Amino acid sequence: MNLIEVNKNYNTQAKCLKLLEQMRWGKNVKCTFCDSNNVKTIKTEQGRYSCKNCNKSFSVIVGTIFEETRMELPKWFQIITLMLNAKSSISAKEIERNLGVTYKTAYYACMRIRIGMLMSETKLNGIIEMDESYFGGKARKNHSISDYNVSLAQTTLKRGRGTNKVSVVGMVQRQGNVKTKIIEKLTKRNLLYMLKSNAKSDNSILMTDGFRSYNELETYIERLVVIHSKQYSKGIVHINTIEGFWSYVKNGIKGSFKAVSKKYLPLYLIEFEWKFNNRNFKGNELEKFLKNALFQEKELEHWKAQSSQQIK
Repeated sequence: MNLIEVNKNYNTQAKCLKLLEQMRWGKNVKCTFCDSNNVKTIKTEQGRYSCKNCNKSFSVIVGTIFEETRMELPKWFQIITLMLNAKSSISAKEIERNLGVTYKTAYYACMRIRIGMLMSETKLNGIIEMDESYFGGKARKNHSISDYNVSLAQTTLKRGRGTNKVSVVGMVQRQGNVKTKIIEKLTKRNLLYMLKSNAKSDNSILMTDGFRSYNELETYIERLVVIHSKQYSKGIVHINTIEGFWSYVKNGIKGSFKAVSKKYLPLYLIEFEWKFNNRNFKGNELEKFLKNALFQEKELEHWKAQSSQQIK
């Protein structure tokens, strides 16, 4: 759905609320606090209800990414559409210029929308590729360590393994979905935990490069290795899919944001995961996103729990 269609179909608060209520409740309104259907409409407030069971008032946006927002839902729908249609993402400054909102509002909305892109946990199966990548500043040939105002022990300006950049591990099922996670210490134990959490071992085979920490993964799943010092692929044995995903993410960050902080990197990864996983989706992506955002309980708390596990 493009921006013109969104402006035509969801140009009022009432239309947006009606769509969200149909997605979340269907025909029977339920209390978002106690799940009771013994509710009544509050006539003085649009889209608000009162529960006769727990005596609390609520609306369809309680417990969602829209909770406590002061911005009208039509504007939310416009920002969501711009983000979904921007395949390499879009910056908050560009949304500010296009929609006439403040930068702070645009940034806040974008971050909440990324939280709404969290997908339900489904395990990968079949041919799975696994690889790690490193996110951080680019090394400058003409700069010494002293130029960065940090000690030599703290900083290693190099590419690849051994760098002080943020390490992110990714797994992708060929012709399927991708999953990423920030893992600061690429130990056998941490990599094995991620593999078990996100992949099925039955009827699956794992492709990796020759990194020694991947050796332990063979205790859980069959593994084939491509040695990059000799070749980048041998028949079906390669990790080109996950490496292509890393290229997509880094080019998107460089093109749209220039740089992102370590603190919020997990949110940007969630957005690129969503776009990669829905790359072949032909339906109404706005409605698919709204359903995903509405049917996950307490998105903000869920992300906070996830991010605390990721950044360790």
